[in-house]
Amino acid sequence: MTTRTVRKLRALSPGECLDLLEPGGVGRVGVMSAEGIVMLPVNYAIAAKTVVFRTAPDTLLAAQANGPASFEADRIDEASREGWSVLVQGRVHVVSGEREVQSLERETRLEPWADGARDVWVRITPVRITGRRLGP
Repeated sequence: MTTRTVRKLRALSPGECLDLLEPGGVGRVGVMSAEGIVMLPVNYAIAAKTVVFRTAPDTLLAAQANGPASFEADRIDEASREGWSVLVQGRVHVVSGEREVQSLERETRLEPWADGARDVWVRITPVRITGRRLGP
């Protein structure tokens, strides 16, 4: 006889969502391209309640500055069938001020995982933050 664990799906507040994102990690950025919506993985950090990441100047993410974007991150434990997912919807823009870039470098210590020059800092300013958690 197996014992079934009851898991509840619950909505998270924007504050709970930001708390889950705070350690940084890997997420996916969704932007519109000529071919439709594209989802791209990035390693990210949270700074002043915004999502920041670095990219190369010749990438789609750098080219989509000042447009709408979505960011999604999650943590899933398949063995226990538990986890969470957070969606940030907002506007993306390239961080261009030298002082702001230096501040982000100090504050986040964000290092791109991919090799090559990733000198363009990008920020997603949230308009809406939603999330869900599945657990006991």
